[in-house]
Amino acid sequence: MKTFDELAKELNLTPEQKTAVETYFNQLIVELLESIKQDNNQNFDETISSISLKS
Repeated sequence: MKTFDELAKELNLTPEQKTAVETYFNQLIVELLESIKQDNNQNFDETISSISLKS
């Protein structure tokens, strides 16, 4: 897998384009991680509730 710097160089991105694309990717990654975090929290909450009801 290529690093972002290698990909930007291969695509001949200007420094401005590189920054813009990198910022966009970073925002997508943050959104993905937030979504995964929310899903995990919901799963934990559901599991805790399920176990609590059985006690």
